[in-house]
Amino acid sequence: MRLLASTDFALRILLRLVVAPDRRLDTPGLAMATGVPRNHVHKIVQSLAAAGYVRTTRGSGGGVALIRSPAQIHIGAVVRHFEAEQALVECDRKDGGACPLTPDCALRGILGRARDVFLSTLDSTSLAECVPGLLSGNRDNRTQPRPRTRRMPAAASR
Repeated sequence: MRLLASTDFALRILLRLVVAPDRRLDTPGLAMATGVPRNHVHKIVQSLAAAGYVRTTRGSGGGVALIRSPAQIHIGAVVRHFEAEQALVECDRKDGGACPLTPDCALRGILGRARDVFLSTLDSTSLAECVPGLLSGNRDNRTQPRPRTRRMPAAASR
């Protein structure tokens, strides 16, 4: 399965917030730390706030922070929130799609079961499990964002 870019961005933002639990991060800071364009960060944060994952505060000292413990936020729930309207194949659309093979095809059911197994695996995984050292209490192992650098082509050998 391939997740939407917005789902990927949401997971990056949440994971960044996990590694900075004592700080509120603003939109430009989240954009820089996650590599997500600033306008997308704003939109994703609004959706995460509406879903009850983060709290936003305006003004000086404001920013974005997790509402719940990372151990209480499961990846499957986040994925479902952002992927709710997505069909795996044409016949899986809410309107039934336009596939002429639908009456005689079992693919929809097979893919539906595969999606259920995929989401079940994500349901059993929390944000805390995605950050090494967080569950063990070793906060020194927290991941720090690395600045994105452009790779330069290697110099040609003589």
